[in-house]
Amino acid sequence: MYLPDLIVRSRRVVTRDGVRPAALHIRGGRIIGVLDFENVPDGCPVDDAGDLVVMPGAVDTHVHVNAATAGDADVFEQTTRAAATGGVTTIIDVGSVGGPTASVSTLEQIRRAAEGHCAVDVGFCGGIVPGNSREIGPLAAQGVFAFACTFGVAAIEGAAAVTEADLRTAMPGLARIGATLMVHGELPGPIERAVSGQRSSMGFFDRATWSFRGSREYVRFLETHPKSAETEAVVQLLELCREYGTRTHILNLSSSDALTPIFRARTVRMPLTVETCPHFLFFVSEEVPDGATAFKCVPPIRERANRELLWGALAGGLIQTVASDHSPPPAGVHGRTPRDFSRAWGGIASVQLSLPAVWTMVSARGHTVNELAAWMCRGPARIAGLEKKGEIDVGHDADLVIWDPDAEFAVDASTLVDRRTSTPYIGCSLRGIIARVYLRGNVIYEQGRPIERTMGRLLVKPRVSTARIS
Repeated sequence: MYLPDLIVRSRRVVTRDGVRPAALHIRGGRIIGVLDFENVPDGCPVDDAGDLVVMPGAVDTHVHVNAATAGDADVFEQTTRAAATGGVTTIIDVGSVGGPTASVSTLEQIRRAAEGHCAVDVGFCGGIVPGNSREIGPLAAQGVFAFACTFGVAAIEGAAAVTEADLRTAMPGLARIGATLMVHGELPGPIERAVSGQRSSMGFFDRATWSFRGSREYVRFLETHPKSAETEAVVQLLELCREYGTRTHILNLSSSDALTPIFRARTVRMPLTVETCPHFLFFVSEEVPDGATAFKCVPPIRERANRELLWGALAGGLIQTVASDHSPPPAGVHGRTPRDFSRAWGGIASVQLSLPAVWTMVSARGHTVNELAAWMCRGPARIAGLEKKGEIDVGHDADLVIWDPDAEFAVDASTLVDRRTSTPYIGCSLRGIIARVYLRGNVIYEQGRPIERTMGRLLVKPRVSTARIS
């Protein structure tokens, strides 16, 4: 019998079966035992967390590092250190919002930028863009965890978006190899209809940015991204999912109107999963001040009633995961233009704050830390095919976050690690302070200390998972 290299114990360890006192025996970066709290062999180093919660490290399957070249190592350092500070131990880089990773050469370039510069483990998505269906096989062979695309309206000016015809070309190949298609979708038709009666009063509607130029009112920005644009994209996507049997994951769902077709698809056991984002669960459009462009994202933050329906869907299992959609502006791209939604960057940088932001709302609504782990650790790991992540169990990586769920803090810009953009969370009071974070049994973050180690690995999916999505 091997003695552990380290024991981490707490009276509140989050396992699949619930929260209980336990001693986690760790050797070689893996958990080799989940034993009674008092099971501590003589001579073994022990991290006794007392009454702090010990949870699996969060797995964020929707992060835009927004690295453009092999020289962008610093953006991987910023993003992954922000992740570690927030209790996230694994991220999946879905590609730049300007365009997903659509070729092996692009993937290799981004991996070169990341190599040796990551504080947490990083996996990568391939991309689907018009005309790259021949790249699907080679990208899958390189170990990407899924294939991401923007369906309909591009998220930012100049970005690549796919049509129904493009998806019909790509989805059969994805289905044959058992790969997952991750889709951000808004269709242009509903947007055109929504703004058609406002053009004369609101000025020039710019189809490059899908907004009224010079617009400072959040309600006007919201009108240019109606629920119907997102919902109709989901309906079309579900028809294709049914036709081709392609494993499909809906990214950053904000429209509660899409929940009905999603429910119907789930009842007939389509291979479908759905994520929403912390900002859709935390903020409401009624409280966004005009000109507050830090709140700009696509799809947008919607009304209070919409938020309540998203929470109901998450609690009921219709939405399975919560991911940050962390998206600071790439180097060389203008940031947020004060008070002008048409020119502001459309993305919220929140990988450092996702866990406490979601926990703040989870605890206020009477949900449990075990549900939090299901939505932000176990569920995302399962969907991505990260078989050794997201759970405290024998054989899993010893990726752990030790945190105080009762402690509160005010978000201060000076404490944010990824400094490429602002965030709407500044000034908010959040619950849940991260004390320590382990990656494969090594401390990578300790409260109050700068992160000096870049122990993260670049992950490669060893094979395409064909496991049924429940």
